[in-house]
Amino acid sequence: MEYNFTERVRLPVTLYLELDLHLMETRPGVNPDAFITELVKRWLAIEQERLALSKNGRSMRGFQWKSVFLPDGTSLRSTHHGSTAYAKVVGERIMTDDRISMTPSMFANRQAIGRNAWRFIWIRFPGEEHWVRAADCRQRIEEQARLRSKRDIELSKRDYGEMEEGILRS
Repeated sequence: MEYNFTERVRLPVTLYLELDLHLMETRPGVNPDAFITELVKRWLAIEQERLALSKNGRSMRGFQWKSVFLPDGTSLRSTHHGSTAYAKVVGERIMTDDRISMTPSMFANRQAIGRNAWRFIWIRFPGEEHWVRAADCRQRIEEQARLRSKRDIELSKRDYGEMEEGILRS
């Protein structure tokens, strides 16, 4: 059996009691110390990702899922009947916690058959705190592409018009 050494972190008593009461009401059986430990672990992991991003820049490796690029280090999550599965983009593959390489569809349907991966997978990009539903991410990316395309067409028309005017003047 492994022993984990701990160090005390001092919180104001009122804040600790407020957390304890909240956990009793919303998550019975969850110990405030374990809850705080998990929060710190998650926060530290995100901060370390952000630091790596600021030092090394975004990864050029990743998994291309239709119009959505998932850079190396992107986390995926899928939940079914209270059971949550996690995977991570490692290099150019999506790897589950048990080190199995999967497509997004395989990952979404691992817990239940016939699920649309876009609707049932949530994504957390490296250095980000919040999870985004894959379908929402895809919609946002495709909308940005449409706007860029529309802008490019308008600029091309304007440039073509200016070029045509220059030819007519000469």
